[in-house]
Amino acid sequence: MAPARAESTAQQAFSEYKIKAVYIYRLASFIRWEDNTQTTPTFCVIGRDSTTVTLEKLFAKSGQNTPLLTMNTLTEASEQCDLLYVTNDKLQILQTLPQYPGLLTISDSTDTLQVGGMIELRTMGQQVKPVLSLSNIEKGNLSVSSQLMRIALVNDPKSNSVGGSR
Repeated sequence: MAPARAESTAQQAFSEYKIKAVYIYRLASFIRWEDNTQTTPTFCVIGRDSTTVTLEKLFAKSGQNTPLLTMNTLTEASEQCDLLYVTNDKLQILQTLPQYPGLLTISDSTDTLQVGGMIELRTMGQQVKPVLSLSNIEKGNLSVSSQLMRIALVNDPKSNSVGGSR
C-alpha cells in the first residue's frame, strides 16, 4: 500500500512541474507588452528546479530561434528578458521582485505576489492556477488578455475582483 502512495505522490509532483512549465511557456501569448513591436519575447529563468529543466526541454523541442536564458541577477534580467521565471529557492534569497518596465515576473512561491511578482503559479488540489497581481502587472507596463483573466485568479489587496472559477 505505501509504495502505491509514494508512486502517486511522485506522479502528482511530476505532473505539477510539467504543467507549470507549460504555463510559463504559453503565458507570453496572453500578455500585452506596451511596446508591441517585438514578435517573440525573450524567456529567462533565475534558479534551477524541475520546472526550469522541463521548460528547457520545451524550448529545445519547439525549435524556437530564441533559447531559454539563465540569468544571475534581476538587473541583468530587466535588461535582457521579457518574461522571467524565478524558482522558489531563488525568490527566498532575493526577497523582492521589482516591477521593471516590460518584464513579466513569475514564480511558484506562495510569497510571489507579496514580494512584487506578477504571476504566481499556485497549486490548488490537483490543479495549477495562475494567480495575478494586476497592480504589479500594470506597474510593469504590461496588460493581460481577457482569455487569461477567464482562467486566472486575481489576488490584489486593492482589488475585490476575482477572475476564473475556484
